[in-house]
Amino acid sequence: MLEALINRVSTIGLRRGLTGNRVWLLLGIVAVGMRTLRRIARSDEQVLYRTVVRTGDVFEIIGRQPGD
Repeated sequence: MLEALINRVSTIGLRRGLTGNRVWLLLGIVAVGMRTLRRIARSDEQVLYRTVVRTGDVFEIIGRQPGD
């Protein structure tokens, strides 16, 4: 949800800012900076398996240390 908000503010901010509105331009630049920092800081973990969990389903998650 936060990612969608940041994307929206950056798009609107840059679009309106380039037409002359300094406040929107500043908001757009800040939002782009936040989006860039979030991409740099995120983990590069991969999704190995994805499924829908329904009532009554049983599943087990086993965590292993890298190198095991």
